[in-house]
Amino acid sequence: MPKKRQALVEYEDLNGSSSAVTYASENQVYIAGHPAFINYSTSQKISRPGDPDDTRCVNNVLLLTVMNPIYPITTRAKASLNGADIYSGCCTLKIEYAKPARLNVFKNDQDTWDYTNPNLSGQDPNANPNKRQRQPALLGDHPPDYAGPQGGYHAYNDEGGYGPPPPHRMGPPMGGRGRGSQRYGPGYGPPPPEYGAHADSPVVMVYGLEPAKVNADKLFNVFCLYGNIERVKFMKSKPGAAMVEMGDCYAVDRIITHLNNNFLFGQKLNVCVSKQQAIMPGQCYELEDGSSSFKDFHGSRNNRFTSAEQAAKNRIQHPSNVLHFFNGQPDISAEMFNQVCDELAIKVPSNVKLFTGKSERSSSGLLEWESINDAMEALALMNHYQMKNPSGPYPYTLKLCFSTAHHAN
Repeated sequence: MPKKRQALVEYEDLNGSSSAVTYASENQVYIAGHPAFINYSTSQKISRPGDPDDTRCVNNVLLLTVMNPIYPITTRAKASLNGADIYSGCCTLKIEYAKPARLNVFKNDQDTWDYTNPNLSGQDPNANPNKRQRQPALLGDHPPDYAGPQGGYHAYNDEGGYGPPPPHRMGPPMGGRGRGSQRYGPGYGPPPPEYGAHADSPVVMVYGLEPAKVNADKLFNVFCLYGNIERVKFMKSKPGAAMVEMGDCYAVDRIITHLNNNFLFGQKLNVCVSKQQAIMPGQCYELEDGSSSFKDFHGSRNNRFTSAEQAAKNRIQHPSNVLHFFNGQPDISAEMFNQVCDELAIKVPSNVKLFTGKSERSSSGLLEWESINDAMEALALMNHYQMKNPSGPYPYTLKLCFSTAHHAN
C-alpha cells in the first residue's frame, strides 16, 4: 500500500506473525534503511484479484494501476488502454475490479473525465467552500533521494555558513529515456511530473506522546524542521495522540521518514498519514500543562518554509545527538546554554562549539548531547527560546535543527 507507506505480510501460521511483532516491540527494525513499525493486521489473510476467495464482486468499474510511470499519464490516454503498455516498455497497466460500484466524476480535466458528458466542468459539489486554499509546495517535488542520509537540502553547513542546493537530474531515473539534464531548485523551473508525494493528505496523526510533557508548541518545535505547520490539535478521546496539519503532502512524507519510531520524552512516536484533509478547530480543552489542545500556526514567523529562499536554507536531516543553533544573542556562551537548560529542566549539553567570526549580529554553533533522545527533548523545549537582547528591546529567537556532525568539536 504505497500511498500509506504500509505493507501486509502473511505468515504460514500465527507463530511467525507473533514472533515478528514481539521482536519489533523490543528492537528497532529497519527496512531499506528506514525505521519500520510492525503490528497485527485486522485482515486474516491477503487476497489478490483473481483468487478463489477474492471478496471483490465483478462490476463495471475497473481499477487501473500504472506500473513504472516514467511518463505522465492523463485522461487523454484513453485510446491507448487496449494494449499492455501505454508507452513502449513502460507505463504498464495492472487491471482489476474496483470496490465501488459507481464512479463519480465532478469535472473534466487531466485527472478525471466523464466521457458521457464532455461539457462537464466546475468544482466538486461536496467541497467545503470555507476551506482555505492551500499554498503549493514552494520547491515543488523532491528527487528520489530527498529522504536519504543527507536530506534534500544542503544550505546549512556545520560551520555556520549557507550555500545553494546541489543540482539534481530531472527526468526518468533510467538512463537513455530522458531529454537531458536540467537543474532543479529555486529559480530553475517546475518540478518533474514523475515525482509525486506518497502521502495523500497534509495531516499527520502522532501517537505515543507523553501527555504530561507535550503541548502544541513543543510539537511545533520538532515538526517545523520538516515543513510549514498550519494547525495542531490534541485528541481528547485518545490521550497521547495529536493531529498536525502541514503546509503540503511533501512535508508529511519528510516527517514520517525522519520522525516515525523515534523517541520523545521517553515515549516511542508512531507517525502516520491521517484520513482527514484538514484540521477543524472543534471544541478545545486544557492540556495537563494548562495550554490549549488546539493552536493555529498559520502565518507564524517561526515557520521555516514560507518562501523559496527561506525553504532552501533548511537541511532535512534525521534526528541526531548534535543540534545546530543559530540566531542566538551575539555574546552567547556555554554557560548561558547551561543556564537555559536548567531553567527548562533539560539535560545540559555535553559539548558546545561556538562559530566565531560568522556574524556580529547573532551567534551560531553546535550543541552536543549524550543521546538522540536528549537532543530531541532539547529541541522540543529550547527551539524558539526567547533570549535577551542586551542592546535592544526585541529578544533573539534561538533556532535549532539537527546537525550532520557526530560531535561538537
